[in-house]
Amino acid sequence: MTLRDALADVRIAFLYLEFTIKVLGYGERGKIDPSQFDSDHLQLTEHGSIHFPTGHFSQPENIIRAASVGVLLAFAASALVLDKAFETAGRRANPAAQTESEHLRAVVYMVRCAYAHGIAEPRWEVHAPYRRTFSFHLDGDLVSFDFSHLHGVEFQFEHLGGHEAWFKIRDAALAALR
Repeated sequence: MTLRDALADVRIAFLYLEFTIKVLGYGERGKIDPSQFDSDHLQLTEHGSIHFPTGHFSQPENIIRAASVGVLLAFAASALVLDKAFETAGRRANPAAQTESEHLRAVVYMVRCAYAHGIAEPRWEVHAPYRRTFSFHLDGDLVSFDFSHLHGVEFQFEHLGGHEAWFKIRDAALAALR
């Protein structure tokens, strides 16, 4: 895999994350009509067909729950491909990181680890060398991520500062990789 390929994967994964966040937002605001969405659906493929009957998304809360899982899985994909982009560029995670760029790399690696050990229920997997604080600038603001107490804790987007911060981390990572 080339760095160009890895960066293309990052772009695709973050577009999908954006899409799932939008679907979740539409669901939460009641802009997805279950009577329209939960229709009998037959999808034809080149190898046959697949049928999705009604009944799985007939309630707004089912749509929201499914959309939430979609965001979680898209977030996982974005973490995996961002980590892979660093690897492809020859930039391994370093628990003894000293520079801001190395700190950024370590944070991406830690997010990837949370998902690698439980994609549907991610938990922080923070081994001893990474149980420390990593700091770097995002949009001119110094941000710090303290991993000293997160080992085994359920991953929450808020640990990173929410979805917004993850997109800023992506931007900083892409700048560091170019």
